[in-house]
Amino acid sequence: MPSSRVIRALLQLLIFIAPVAVAAQGGVPTGSIKGQVLSAGMTTPISSAVVVVVGTRLGTITDSSGSFHIKGVSIGRHEVEARQHGKTVNRVIVTVKAGETVTTLFALADAVAALAGVEVIGTAADALARLPGSASIITAKALSAQQPLSANEALRTVLGVHVQEEEGVGLRANIGVRGLDPDRSRTVLVLEDGVPVTLAPYGEPEMYYSPPIDRMERIEVIKGSGSILFGPQTVGGVVNYVTADAPATPSGVLQVQAGTGDSRLLKARYGGTRGSVRGSIGAFQKRAHDLNGLRFNVSDATGKVGLRTAKGNFGVKLSAYDETSNATYVGLTDSLFRASPHINPAPGDRLELRRVAVTASQEAALGVATFLRTSLYGYQTTRNWNRRDYAYTPTGHNYAFRNTTGGRNRSFDVAGLEPRLHSSWSAGGVRSDLDVGVRVHYERARDKHINGFVDSSVTAVQDDEVRIGRALAAFVQNRFFVTPTLHFTPGVRFERFEFGRNILRTRVARSDGITSTRRAEDVDIRSRDAVTEVIPGVGAAWTPSAFGSVFAGVHRGFAPPRTKDALVYGNETLSPDQQVSDPVSLDLDAERSWNYEVGTRLTPTRFLSLEATAFYLDFSNQIVTPSLSAGSTTQGVLANQGATQHRGVEAGVTFDAGKFFSRSFSLSATAGYTFVDARFSEVRRLRNASGDTVNIEGNRLPYAPRHRASGALTLQYPSGVVVRADVIYVSEQFADNFETIAGSANGRVGLIPSYRVFDVSARAPVPGIGRLTFMASAKNLSDAIYIASRRPEGIKAGLPRLLNVGAIWGL
Repeated sequence: MPSSRVIRALLQLLIFIAPVAVAAQGGVPTGSIKGQVLSAGMTTPISSAVVVVVGTRLGTITDSSGSFHIKGVSIGRHEVEARQHGKTVNRVIVTVKAGETVTTLFALADAVAALAGVEVIGTAADALARLPGSASIITAKALSAQQPLSANEALRTVLGVHVQEEEGVGLRANIGVRGLDPDRSRTVLVLEDGVPVTLAPYGEPEMYYSPPIDRMERIEVIKGSGSILFGPQTVGGVVNYVTADAPATPSGVLQVQAGTGDSRLLKARYGGTRGSVRGSIGAFQKRAHDLNGLRFNVSDATGKVGLRTAKGNFGVKLSAYDETSNATYVGLTDSLFRASPHINPAPGDRLELRRVAVTASQEAALGVATFLRTSLYGYQTTRNWNRRDYAYTPTGHNYAFRNTTGGRNRSFDVAGLEPRLHSSWSAGGVRSDLDVGVRVHYERARDKHINGFVDSSVTAVQDDEVRIGRALAAFVQNRFFVTPTLHFTPGVRFERFEFGRNILRTRVARSDGITSTRRAEDVDIRSRDAVTEVIPGVGAAWTPSAFGSVFAGVHRGFAPPRTKDALVYGNETLSPDQQVSDPVSLDLDAERSWNYEVGTRLTPTRFLSLEATAFYLDFSNQIVTPSLSAGSTTQGVLANQGATQHRGVEAGVTFDAGKFFSRSFSLSATAGYTFVDARFSEVRRLRNASGDTVNIEGNRLPYAPRHRASGALTLQYPSGVVVRADVIYVSEQFADNFETIAGSANGRVGLIPSYRVFDVSARAPVPGIGRLTFMASAKNLSDAIYIASRRPEGIKAGLPRLLNVGAIWGL
């Protein structure tokens, strides 16, 4: 639990923010909006429909006659939205005058078939206001203007999020939230259309596959207590990639793009609706010959189809991904980085990544305000990575590559079933929104280490094992509308994960007292373990005016231990005839924390919005994982390693000069800043590279920069011309637990200096040529040379200046 000093600080911030939100309303003339929501044809009233004023926190639901009345609306033009599950969303424009009531009507038709996918936040006008905590949405409009190379680039603009580059183009995602280690995004729950995408969500939650931004419509990020609806990880929040939905009318798009490093992108998508059937299909192929030393070829295809029947909606989504690249763990030494920062020291390494996935969903209305959505998902990922063996020269400034290779070949099978019920209900005059569901989940991993020689096929299986996990989860969350302006949202999640490890072949050390050997042997050793956790959370939101809201929340952070870390083979030296013993459990606890936050969202005018959040993460246990991707060298034995504390503030502001001056164009400036102080908070002794045992209590966590800032200026004309400039700043950060400042010769350890990156992009329709749009972008415009990371095995430089041009043709 946090110290009293931290609690006082959070309460003081809340006490300061609340009057600001109230003051935004004081003295401002208001009016009201009333009306009725009817079915198509204006014949039947629709009860329990949601009606909100877009861009504000004001809203209500319709009564049994379909009527509604929203009070306290500021004067001026407003867009009002009405929606109900299974119906189309309708919006109207109204003009509110001081002290008067404006009347309007809505007609909602039956919606076309919904496609497979679960939204974490959604697209409703009041989506963010309904959440019990901090959250962000990167919209389709923002993605179109920014033209990001990958989701990593887009996520850099989200408050509290730190993205660690690896190869520069986002083929691997390393996402950290609020000072948590970004390595392979292990502490963040990553979803695509509400379905997990990591290799094995419970037993190996690593992002070797990253959903391509090329087929995404938007990205949703939740950092508050709302994340307990999605699991298993609830430590660092939720990132949900939302794919483009099928259009209401037949249409499509063709895109071509080319740029630096012989990079190319070809993309096509087409879809539409006919009767009760809705569908889309899309594919893209992108490649590069030399981007920061990286050579890759990626192909991706996705298809969606939905069918509306009398019993509800049914949807299916299929996707396939194929990647071949010369990605490598080997980074640059200090001297090589200074001499030539953008080379690949191991160009012969080869990664082959294949993924196929299917999701089926069925959605049925169980009443006027209750519906059940059942999702069935399954996917298979194979990750074969052949890497050349090497050693450092005596000085550590260069490499001595051997003629041998090591293949790390892994395959993962994942399947799950999740029914999720949502219901709007009332009791004792208090309206509520209920979400409840369960999930059963299965995952299986096959992991082989195969040795071979350069320019020849791999020959010798050194290690072979199977890891199996079974999980049962249940969750419930209810949003109580205590008053029209006060929402209280408690929830709880239950997780039970049973896992086992079966080693089929491993390297065994034997000795007869004279001769010692260590050779691969066929074995059959196995072990099992389980972890159970109850994950509570509660959030509250107060909306004293149409212009501002205050929220606060606390929830339990949870992440189960990786199976191969929790069950380990002892690797003891045996006699010639001694039987190999089963793996032993290290009794690793799950990673646990208490996460607190308090903040505000303000929209005092239509051209200005602000947000600020103070947060505190109190980790009772973090597990030090000696994985290669994390750059592990001499940081101790895997164990329950104790406590860390993360304190910080996030703040953002958006100002639209076009709206301020009542112009037809938009000139929007956005700025965001995150401060994080993440430290080891109890006595913890580790052995450093010199062999000394050091207490690292009070040290800053690695890869947790204290300061992050981002800014964007976007100019958009009604003609479709869009120009955007971005800048990000990341302060200095450490690369190890010991706060080592001096850079090592091999590049793995040392301070990572601060850096700034400038990007610019533009798009414009071509006059007189139908729906043809020209686009161009420049990434790292100043061609800054900086260290993005010192792991896995040495310095990884940030992407050099990259220029892209292309065209999009709408069909």
